[in-house]
Parts: sequence; structure tokens; C-alpha cells
Amino acid sequence: MSSGFYLDHAATSFPKAPGVVEAVSQFLHEAAGNPGRGGHTLSCAASRAIEAAREDVAALLGLSPERLFFGSTATYWLNTLLSSQLRSGDRVVTSAMEHNAVMRPLRFFERSRSIVVRVVRGDAEGGVPRPEEIRAAIDEAPTRLVVLNHASNITGNVVPIREIAALTGDVPVIVDGAQTAGALPLNFEELGVAALACSGHKSLLGPPGVGLLLLAPGFEVEPLVRGGTGSRSESEEMPEFLPDRLEAGTPNGAGIVGLGAAVRWLAAEGVEEVHRRTTRHIERLAEGLARLPGVHLPGYTASSEQVGILSFVCSGIDHGVLAAWLDKEFGVMMRAGLHCAPAAHRRIGTFPEGTLRIGVGPFTSGPQIDVLLEGVARAIEDLR
Repeated sequence: MSSGFYLDHAATSFPKAPGVVEAVSQFLHEAAGNPGRGGHTLSCAASRAIEAAREDVAALLGLSPERLFFGSTATYWLNTLLSSQLRSGDRVVTSAMEHNAVMRPLRFFERSRSIVVRVVRGDAEGGVPRPEEIRAAIDEAPTRLVVLNHASNITGNVVPIREIAALTGDVPVIVDGAQTAGALPLNFEELGVAALACSGHKSLLGPPGVGLLLLAPGFEVEPLVRGGTGSRSESEEMPEFLPDRLEAGTPNGAGIVGLGAAVRWLAAEGVEEVHRRTTRHIERLAEGLARLPGVHLPGYTASSEQVGILSFVCSGIDHGVLAAWLDKEFGVMMRAGLHCAPAAHRRIGTFPEGTLRIGVGPFTSGPQIDVLLEGVARAIEDLR
């Protein structure tokens, strides 16, 4: 039995990037005032630390710091975007491969605001929506928004967002970038989309509790939460200027500063290099698993660009049992089930059982891939 290792990076990254723990600790020891809520030493130190992190994250993701906002999660920002933009009777085009962070608010607004949700099926292999398919869905009826993930959290297939955005005309594109920020080289300003929400704790390698909103110039959003900002305290209305308008309440300063340290490490390491390593791991896993009897890779498309995610099923073995066995016998930590994306599982034919999902990260090694492949082979002999 090997020592344990972690292959659940699609859920959250572990370990975090070098320097993150130290940055969080230093902030809490030396700069943990409430930013913008006073002019004393600790408040000013917190403000400086958070704004420095904003600049570092914006530089990595390719946009102006003035258009990048901190909140609690990517889910928070997706709800903010949809709540702000959708009115009664509006129509939304989305894909069959979306996470519940998109599908649940859309279904809620379908009931509460009578919006129309048009779901495109995507290609036959992995459900990846194609530009011409999105354009055709828009042409069917007046459309308010296109909402798509940048990569599936089940299959790892990357969606051609830039090509889609080039064909949507005046229909804004909102992107769930939870699985691509930090995993793929990403320049927001070159994507041509209206907004992108992403997590700080996944491939950006920061602490949990920080989500990011990236907004294109001219695309304005109403806040989902209103409250104190430290600015314009004489008014009972939210400030009109950014970021204050969208950042009510005390921010997660420790998490934001930790994220700043993570993206500095990513920038030095090179997101392209991280992507090359994770792609090689996924290719090796796909080849190795496909050779095992009864193992299938639903939705995997070798011709599609991938992030570090691969799902598989093993006929005759319960996925939960297999995950627990691999953890106990080989120390491999992965996630089994529906992964908060039932629509995607319906599309690739794995609902309601789900899949066993592998999520590799920048610190995953070749020997760990070998151990996993050996473990699945042994499980087939022992559990089937």
C-alpha cells in the first residue's frame, strides 16, 4: 500500500500553492484589520494587502483590476449575475453539461420569473456545445443571455468559449470558469464574454471562501447583497462606484491574501506548464483505464482540449465502494457520485449512478498515476 495522495482537484485543490499558508498566517498576525473601515494602521494594512492581491489575480487572468471583484464563491457570483440580468419572460441558452451552480438558479427563475431555458445538447461524444449550435439556438427566439461552463466538471472537456462569443452578437455570454481559471492559460479580455465567475480554491490553488467575478467594460451588474462598504456611510443606498457597489460586507481578507500568494506562484510556475503536465496525466490515465476490462470513460473526448479531470465507470462495481476501496487499500482520494451536475450525467448517460472522478493538479506525479492504474486493476479482480 502506498502513502495516501489526493486526486480530487476538481472539488478543491490540495495541497495549496507554496506560500499560501504563510501569507494567510502573516495577514492574520499583522494586517487583519477591517479594510476601508477606518484610517488606523491595521485597517490600512488590510486594504493594501487585499488590493495587492486584486492586482496579482487580475494580471494572471488578463483584465483590469477595476473589473475584478471578490466574493464568497463562484456560485455566489453566478447567482448575482443571473439574478441581476434576468427579468420575467427572458430566454436563456445554456448547455446540457452545466453544474448546479448554473442549473439550480436557472430552474428557480424558470419557476419564479417565467424565464425560458433552452438547453443545447452539444456534440455526440462529450456534450460539448459548438458555436454554430449556440448561434442556432439564439436564432430560434429573442434571447437575453448565453450561460456556459468553460470546462465540464465531469468530463474535463473545454468549451470553445471564444469562438462561441464571436457568434452571439449582442447577446451577452456569461461563463462558469470554476474548472479553468488557473488550469488553462486564460485572458479574460480576449475571450469576448460579458462576465466570468470562478473559484479561488480550485486550480487557482488558494484557500476556500473566495470567489471571483470578472466583468467586461460596459456590462453592469446589480448587487445580490447590499450592506456596509466602508464608503459613503452617510447614505442608505449602495455606492455607485466599483468595487464597493458589488462588495458589501467585510471581505475574507485572509483568503484573498492567500489567493494572491497562490497566483504569484502560478505566474512564476507558468499556467501553460501546469496545463501541459495535467494534460499528460489525463492522457496516460485515459489510455491506461481504457485497457482495463469493463472500464469506460463516458464523455471523454480525446480530440477535445482537456483540463485535469477524467471520469470513469467500472461495470459490476459500485462507484462508492470502489472509491472507498481505493482510499483504504491504495491511499487514493477521489470522489464518486453525481458531482453536483445531474444534467451533465443525464447527457452522457451516467445518471443516476454517476461516475468515479479523477482530478489531477500541479503536484500530481507520474508514480501516483501508476498507483491509481494499478489500484483500479486490482479492484476489478477483488471487487467484481
